Formats: sequence, C-alpha cells, structure tokens
Amino acid sequence: MAIPQVGQLPEPLRLPHGSVRGAIAVIVTAAYGYVLLQGGSTPTVPTVLVNAVVVVIAFYFGSRAVSTPLAVQPGQPAPTAPHHPRLVRILLFLGFAGLTAWFLTRSPSLQGIPADLRAVLQVLGGYVLGATASWLVHRRAHESHIRHRLATFFRDIVAVGALGLTAYICFALVTKQGGLLAGRAEQALSLVVTFYFGSRVIGH
Repeated sequence: MAIPQVGQLPEPLRLPHGSVRGAIAVIVTAAYGYVLLQGGSTPTVPTVLVNAVVVVIAFYFGSRAVSTPLAVQPGQPAPTAPHHPRLVRILLFLGFAGLTAWFLTRSPSLQGIPADLRAVLQVLGGYVLGATASWLVHRRAHESHIRHRLATFFRDIVAVGALGLTAYICFALVTKQGGLLAGRAEQALSLVVTFYFGSRVIGH
C-alpha cells in the first residue's frame, strides 16, 4: 500500500528559515551588552546570560551547518539558501566589537574590559582565528596537488595538536596539576577547543 506524500513542515510562526533562532541570538546578546554597560566599572553578568551568549557564539561561529538544509520535494526547484546566519554573525561580531571599543575608550587597557566580556571575547577570538587560518589554507587548496597536500597536512597537524593539548590540559585540570599552564589552564583549553571548531567551519 503506497504511503501518501506528506508536505514539508512549515517554519515556526511561518517566518523565514532561521528567523526565530537569529532573533533569540540578537536578543540574548543585546541583554548581555545592556547588563555590561549598566554595571559600571565592575559589572556582574548573570551566569545564565554568559552561558547563553557562549552557546550563541558556538552555534553561529563554530558550526559548518548553522542552517539546516531545507528538504526538496521531487519535481520542485531547490529553495534559495537563506542568508540569516551570515547576517546574525555580522551583527554579533559588530556588537562585541562595539562593546570592547566602548570599554577601551574609558580605560585603554585589557584590565578595563570586564572579566565577563573578556571570557566571551576569548571564545569568539578562538573561533575567528581558527576560521581565518582554515580559510587561508583551504581557499586555493583545489588548484594544485601541492596546495591540496598542504591543506591536508594543515588539517592533520591541527587535529593532532588539538587532541594532544586538550588531553594534556584536561589531565592538568582533573589532577589539579599546574604544569606548563599554571593559572591559565582554563583559558588555554577554551582557546584550543574554539580554535579547532573554528578551523572546521571552512574545512570541507
């Protein structure tokens, strides 16, 4: 017995694909920025808000597929790819850059930036560095065998380095041994993890 074709589920609230999560990302980031700006010299941002911002950054900067491909029914033309993820990335990046510039104009030093903002910038910086390095390596990898091999070597060496450093840092954290990263293990782990996930954004 043939099962009748069921149409594709509509988007939430019938809005364009990705609109709701993009709006949530902007709202969370705006609330985060408002708390920072209203908190004076030592703002205290609720932990749940910091965690939400980190999740937003991870989703929009650390994934190759921030937008789930739309299903195509037989005989129908392929839908146009939405541009919301790129727009949200730009808005988030400009927002964090603006916050950083604001605090630096008031106190031109790293210590002038609130600790909560520095933590988020570290996560964002790792993703951006990884994605930039990957883009520089992969953008012309298809042009020759040498470039292809270099890109492959880059991916392998980054993977080995990320695995080794992650294992070492996690061991140091679990056993409470300072080692070479005494006092900076958390920051180092954040940078390593975000750099690797950022490097996989372009690593097709």
